[in-house]
Amino acid sequence: MKKTTKWVGLIVASAVCVTSVAMLAACKDDDATKTEYTVTYYDGDTVLDTQKVKEGEKATKWTPTKTNYTFDNWYATPNYAHLFDFDAPITENKSAFAKFTSSLVVEDTREFYICGQGSSSALGGSAALKDSAKMTKATDKNEYTLTVDLYENDWFQFVTNTSWDYQRGWGYMNTGTLDNVVYFASNGSIDGSKPTKMEDIVCKKDGNYTFTLTTHPADDLGHPTELSASDTITWVRNGDVQGELETVMTYYIKGEKITAWQDIFTTHTEMKQTDNPNVYTLSAYIKEGDQFMFASTATTGTETKPGTVYIKASNLDEASKAYLDGTTGNMTAKASGTYTFTYNAETTKLSVTFDASKGLVAADYYLDGTFGEGHNWSNNCFNTDYKLTETAAGSGVYEIKDFELKAGTEFCIQAFKAGSTEPGDKWVNQVGNYNYRYYIGAANLVEAAKPAPEGNNYNFKVVTAGTYNITFDSYSKIVNIKSADAGYDIYIKGLNITIGDNTSSWEHGFNEVWKLKLNSDKTAYELTFDATVGATFGLAKYDEGASSGNGDFLNTASLGTAGDANDKFGASGNFNCTEAGTYKIVYTIATEKIDFYVVNA
Repeated sequence: MKKTTKWVGLIVASAVCVTSVAMLAACKDDDATKTEYTVTYYDGDTVLDTQKVKEGEKATKWTPTKTNYTFDNWYATPNYAHLFDFDAPITENKSAFAKFTSSLVVEDTREFYICGQGSSSALGGSAALKDSAKMTKATDKNEYTLTVDLYENDWFQFVTNTSWDYQRGWGYMNTGTLDNVVYFASNGSIDGSKPTKMEDIVCKKDGNYTFTLTTHPADDLGHPTELSASDTITWVRNGDVQGELETVMTYYIKGEKITAWQDIFTTHTEMKQTDNPNVYTLSAYIKEGDQFMFASTATTGTETKPGTVYIKASNLDEASKAYLDGTTGNMTAKASGTYTFTYNAETTKLSVTFDASKGLVAADYYLDGTFGEGHNWSNNCFNTDYKLTETAAGSGVYEIKDFELKAGTEFCIQAFKAGSTEPGDKWVNQVGNYNYRYYIGAANLVEAAKPAPEGNNYNFKVVTAGTYNITFDSYSKIVNIKSADAGYDIYIKGLNITIGDNTSSWEHGFNEVWKLKLNSDKTAYELTFDATVGATFGLAKYDEGASSGNGDFLNTASLGTAGDANDKFGASGNFNCTEAGTYKIVYTIATEKIDFYVVNA
């Protein structure tokens, strides 16, 4: 029995041995068939090392060295948004980014400000940076602090000037969330092309906040982005907002040709606030004979309403009357050139200087955007397929016709110095960017992509797919977009015009009474009306079916030569009736001219 038992034990032991060998071989085979992934270790764009890691295993954490720098940690993103997780099993190719801090102490001599748009009184947008927006620098280290009230949907960055140099945005924030409450988030960049560090920060919860910007000038990456490898922004919420919303006044130029008497609120029309909160200034090229004034707006929080202040000829100081005609109402430019206006809201005086040598910068204009297969921002510029052409030599009006656009497409008009073949360093050749802020036309065709307060993206976004004619006036900067397939709706807009029992006003209200009718052969739009001496008016022209927007305003600049009563409606500006009577107004489609005819009783 003992001998039998011994042999049984031997057989069992042998079986176990064979099984163990088989299992070992199987483990080796499984290990050999595992997928290998690559972990790449970076310092910026420089590869420090690569490591092959089998699926399910972990990457190796190690400490790199760099002359005059101290290693901080490994991060999963190049903007150091969060740490690389060395405890997580590797299941795909990964990148780890080393963050270094310079050991060289360089004093930061810059001044930083909060800048953006919103309800906060500290935010100045494109206006002059305010004292209340300035960060305070510590005396013994490169640390800047600012305590400020912010409101929901306020958006901002920290910058050194109004050109947004050395901007410090979302990518520098330590976090936007505290105790599972989102206080700040990225507002994104306009077209998605900017680095995360340059994205706007948007406030998600009202409050009083203290921000701390810590800078490391030795780590700045320089132009064109002026990013930093090491700067950080931290914040503390101190509690609810401490102040009340203030009302901010702004002033915009508004004129016959420079804005077609429309309210155009852009950097080209806005009088910017100076270091003196009561003083505003604007430099603008104005053509000889153009008449204009300044209108005000009042903004409280995010709500902007028309103001009650108008700046006219009566506000001119004595010295400025040498450059402009007018006594009480609109001002008229005596010569073409660049006018610099300075308005003191406290004294209500407007002073003017004039430089005849400064004219419009000669430029080429291109459509830029997401239109077309494979096209994206900035690769359309300098492509002749997307270049606007001048309608007539010297007109200053540029167009691109029969251009197909899909719904959801975003675009704008880019302007570059005439003859440029590239943007140049820091886009030095760019002289303008024109978007929805400059638009006059039907609201059902395009819209702003993501306007304030939700965002700061004013690119055109196509609402209705179609074929369009796009026009840009280089003087007024007005963009007009028309359906190439649609007809027109044209309305009389002005004073002292009667049709039946109806009397006109500057608000036609899309009323059929004031609408010109298409004639039987579809060559012109016509309307018969009565006018008294002094009747002043124009035509508002829209794409067919429009029920909102300002439309194109047509005046004596569109006056033709065929009408037998053209001489009775003035030579410049609005149409002005010099002899009472019954007339027919005719807008000819082919010539885009307006003629007047006497209607006999």
